[in-house]
Amino acid sequence: MGFDFPLSDFKESSYASKMKTNHLLKWFPAFISVGLLTTLQAAQDLSVGDKVPAFTATATDGKQVKFPESYKGKVVLLDFWATWCGPCRVELPNVVAVYDRFHGKGFEVLGVSLDRANSQAKLAQFASENHMPWPQIYDGKYWEAEVAKKYNIHSIPRPILVDGDTGLILAEGQSARGPQLAPSVEKALAAKKKS
Repeated sequence: MGFDFPLSDFKESSYASKMKTNHLLKWFPAFISVGLLTTLQAAQDLSVGDKVPAFTATATDGKQVKFPESYKGKVVLLDFWATWCGPCRVELPNVVAVYDRFHGKGFEVLGVSLDRANSQAKLAQFASENHMPWPQIYDGKYWEAEVAKKYNIHSIPRPILVDGDTGLILAEGQSARGPQLAPSVEKALAAKKKS
């Protein structure tokens, strides 16, 4: 893995300009990891209003999912997570509550699990025990999961709220989780109803 952009470009970026002490910048290359630079760039890759990369994958139930095509007429939360992820587990009751509240109005969830190899039975049991009836995409490749790589996922949970008709991102990150998830879904469903 290499730098996706020259370090000189980073020094001139808005992030660098926000650093309070310029003397840190000369030492910055010595202690920053390539992963962090990639994460900073990836965070800019997908944002509200962008079109999501389409993909086809097989869910753990054996059904093929074409995203976002399989979700025409819906608002869908593409939820990157894993059973071993503490913050994902903390967020899960919120996702389940929002799913229960809005599913009948056109809201869906598609999980993308970053669990390790040979975890399919564990994933199925976890989903059942935690009332997660939505499909799960799982290939056992951990951080190298095909869909996660396509979306430049470097941290989880990573929720992305998508319009199933247009493939446009309606909310992501903090606006698609915690106390902001329900209002984001409600707003997206109301907008879809008007169109």
